[in-house]
Amino acid sequence: MKRPISLATARAQYVHRFTCENIPAWARKPAPNGKFYAPQYRNDTEWYENTIFPGEQGHPREENHCMSNGQTWPLGQWLNKPYQYGMGV
Repeated sequence: MKRPISLATARAQYVHRFTCENIPAWARKPAPNGKFYAPQYRNDTEWYENTIFPGEQGHPREENHCMSNGQTWPLGQWLNKPYQYGMGV
């Protein structure tokens, strides 16, 4: 089944995803618990495969955000310092 958005387009359009390949600005700040968020997926491909985009079954076309689930948390859910590329993966 063809997806309504390619991986390349999804990467460009959804810049707030947090994978070991993409670190958004929000991930560099501590959470309310004083710890730092960990990447939700090992890479962008894993994120893409676990994300529903507008126009796909279960996601209204009029919405402009994606819905991701099935996070693999390759480093656990929390870190003691902000994630940097290559940190433990």
